Amino acid sequence: MEFVDTVNNRHSVRDFKSQPIAKEDLEKIVETAGKAPSWANTQPWKVVIATGDSLEKIRSYHESGRAEHSEFPSLHRGSMGKQGQSNLRIWSSGIHHFLGADGNDMYRDSEKLFNAPAIAYLLLPRNINPWTTYDLGAFGQTLMLAAKDMGIDSIPAEEFVFNPSYLHQVLGVSDDYLFAVGIGLGYPKDAKINKFRSERMSLDQYLTIKD
Repeated sequence: MEFVDTVNNRHSVRDFKSQPIAKEDLEKIVETAGKAPSWANTQPWKVVIATGDSLEKIRSYHESGRAEHSEFPSLHRGSMGKQGQSNLRIWSSGIHHFLGADGNDMYRDSEKLFNAPAIAYLLLPRNINPWTTYDLGAFGQTLMLAAKDMGIDSIPAEEFVFNPSYLHQVLGVSDDYLFAVGIGLGYPKDAKINKFRSERMSLDQYLTIKD
């Protein structure tokens, strides 16, 4: 796939098929993501991918309603700034209008962790600074583009890193690391929610070039 096509075709899938992803494909995706830039080449990231029985344990625990907040602070509306709040309102209104009577499906799929057959958990050392989170953002985006280039879709979501105490236990992650974000990976169902596309700002809304 051409790079620009890969970028333009990547979007958040919110309902996946149960079809598993081959281990070698998961390894290739993460290996490609490891080429992402990082400050002073520190490469602070670690990745744990949950599939099979481990993922079903996490999914069942999540569905039971034991919602311990993520280890990263949640991003609340009031801390997003005006631009972020405006874009959130447009997205929320757009997706609810698009789904109509099927709106509850989105929340049910969220509770089931979007039915993803694999979740890539991106970990960071507990002692972090803003440069470290920048590095992880670059890594996560590269991971999702690498997946899309192989015909595998994705969604990054906070829901994946709820109940972190349980995640540490099930996935054998020491307390030296925190669960920053999870990225669901898989093949999309032919579901209405997967046909939604969010609006993106026009270039003049966020770019300034000074001579």
